[in-house]
Formats: sequence, structure tokens, C-alpha cells
Amino acid sequence: MNRNGVSRVVLVLVLAALLAAGGWFYKMRAARTVAAAESSQTTGSKPGIEARAPGVTVASEVEFSANDLYTLAPQGLTRSIPLTGTLRPVNQTVVKTKVQGELRELTVREGTSVRRGQLLGRIDLTEYEVRVKEREAQLKSATSQVDQTLRTLENTRQLQEKNFVSQSALDASRSGWEVAVGNRDAAAAQLTLARKSLADAVLVAPIDGVVAERFAQPGEKLPIDGRVLSIVDLSKMEIEAPVPAAEIGSVKIGQSVDLRIEGVSARQIGQIVRIAPTTQAGTRSVPVYIALDNRDPSVRAGLFAQGVLAIERRNGVLAIPSGAVRDAGARTFVYAIEGDKLIERDIKLGLRDETGADGSRIEVVSGLNAGDRIVATNLGSLRAGSTVRVVSPAAGPKPVGASPAGAAVTPQTSMQR
Repeated sequence: MNRNGVSRVVLVLVLAALLAAGGWFYKMRAARTVAAAESSQTTGSKPGIEARAPGVTVASEVEFSANDLYTLAPQGLTRSIPLTGTLRPVNQTVVKTKVQGELRELTVREGTSVRRGQLLGRIDLTEYEVRVKEREAQLKSATSQVDQTLRTLENTRQLQEKNFVSQSALDASRSGWEVAVGNRDAAAAQLTLARKSLADAVLVAPIDGVVAERFAQPGEKLPIDGRVLSIVDLSKMEIEAPVPAAEIGSVKIGQSVDLRIEGVSARQIGQIVRIAPTTQAGTRSVPVYIALDNRDPSVRAGLFAQGVLAIERRNGVLAIPSGAVRDAGARTFVYAIEGDKLIERDIKLGLRDETGADGSRIEVVSGLNAGDRIVATNLGSLRAGSTVRVVSPAAGPKPVGASPAGAAVTPQTSMQR
């Protein structure tokens, strides 16, 4: 065989070896891909999670505290309207000066309780006392003038009857007497005004209440109608609260309102006393007015109040906590426990009750029955079909893989035989 023939044989052998090696590599790679797929289907493993040996399955287990669950039972529900507003006194006033002058005395300060007619302060009385004495003197002089003209009139009448004086002289005497009477009456009116000004220089409380603010200090020169004090009566309070126009037909005068007032621990009971005849511009709500007979000294004007007006009561209905309701697009459902499995149960809701001490509750019209157990609060996204295990509150859920709000989800393996 010559040299060219040997070269061809070697080239053929090398190509055959390369083809054989490539076929073996491709076959091994395909075998590993198939094995990995089978292992993934058998164990349910995901990327980033260690695959288990063939023949092993993984099931989810969810642990709940007994406080996380709620068992349905018939109960009573109340449909209500929430109301909010600010407390304001029904009776309040500003004490103003009726005469001008220097404020000489002010006996009360903010927070002082006062009674109607109680002395609050004084304007300088000197000018008004002098004016009263002047008017008294003028009245005394005018009264003397009336007496004098009356005697003159009587004497002139007697003389005219004896024809010693003419009729015109009698008329002149009568006119003088009438002028004197008019002057006397004017002086009496001036004296009344002077005495009123003297009385107005003394400031008294017009209502029972508490001093809210002082606007002036002793020594200040005050004009007529100058502000001195504001007084509020806290025994009768009022709240203006807006009600949606769609609900105003259910509101009636005389209905009771359960009130919670900011900073006041005890609940208060108010009453609807007035309903506005028109809606408020922009909000389309109708103001209602709630009266509160206040006997609690901690209730003050300006505090924020939240109220609940009950307008409908239903008994023997099934209801669940509002936190148990889950919305997913057009679906409304809850997580329920059936046997030892967690399932999703579609429900239809009805009346909402905001008056419960333990929070808001919603009527279940369909989808659940009495005795059903559901997850009472929003614990995040849960996996339907998981096995449920209820632990005592003292023990608590396992810390392994704990999900939000105390529910624990742990993988549990079981060997297939």
C-alpha cells in the first residue's frame, strides 16, 4: 500500500471515532434530561429546592391557632349608618361691653364655672355715677317747675271765672303747665337711661356655663360692644354629622345614636333632633343634628365624635368577621375547613354590622352553613387543599416556614410503598 492509501485509511478511522463519540455524548445528555423530568414530576421540586429521591411525595400542612378560626352560628345583626362630627355647645355667648370705659375689674379666668347673673367685672363707674346724679337733679327741678305752673294755672282759672283775666291768659297758663310736665317726663327718661348705663358698666354672666376665653384685661380702654369673655354651656351639646343622600330616608327624628367621643372612655347616647332640608353642595350629603345631654365633665366642646345610628335589626342570621372575606376579581370567598383540608368557599354577602364590640361582621346569604369553620382573619395567601392542623394558643404554630399572621406552612414527606 502506498503512502496516499495509508493516509486515507487513517482519516476514515479518525472520522469514525469522532462520530461514535458524538453519538454517545448526545445519548447520555438525553438520558439525564429524561431522568431530571421524571424526578421533578415525582417529587414536585421547583428550581432552587433540593430534589428528593424517586418514590417520595410532598404535601402542604397549614397550622392555625384556635383564635385564627371562626365557627358559624346564628346571631343578630344591626344595619347602621356611621356618623362623625365635632361637639359644639348648643348655648354659648360672648360677653361684650354695653358702655365704653376703662375695664377696672375682671374676676374670672378661663375654665371658671359661672352662674347666670354672677358678677364678672366692672367698667369704671365714675362717669356714669355722676351722670345719674345730674339727671336726678334735672328731674327734681323739672318736677318743681310742674308744681309751680300747676299753681299758676289754678289761680288763673279762678280769676277767669270772676272775669278778672281774659281767656287767653288762662290758655297761656295751661300751656306753661303742659310744657313743664313735658320737661319733667323728659328728665325722668334721661334719668332712666343714666341708671341703665350705670348698671351696664357692671358685667354679669348671661347664662350658666364655663369661661372659654378672655379677650380683655383690666386696665384696657374698651369701646361699646368690645369683647370681654366667651362663655359656653357644656350641659347641652350638639353634633352636626353628614348622612349620605341614599341613607337619609332611614333617618328619623328621635332615633338614638351610640357615640364614642375622643378622649372619653364611657360611651354616650345622643338623639337625632333635626334634619337639614337640603343637601350640602359638593358632597350631596344631608346634615343631621345630634343632641347630647352631657353629664360627664370630661366631655368638652371641640372634641371629635364617632357615632353609629342603628336603622335595621335582623336575628338568627349567619355572619362572619369582615376580615375573613377575600376578594379575587369577581369572586368573593372565604377559606373554610372541610374535614382536615383547607378549601375555598364562594359566598354571597348581605347586611354589614359595624356595631359589634369585636369588630365589623357581615351576613352570609349563601355559601356557608351553621357549624362551618373558616379562617377568621386575613393570613395572606393560603394554598387550597393543604392539610389543616389546629394547635392550642399556648403551643402556637411551628416556627418553620411561618406565613403571615401566625399560620405556619410546612412541607411534610410521606414514603410511597
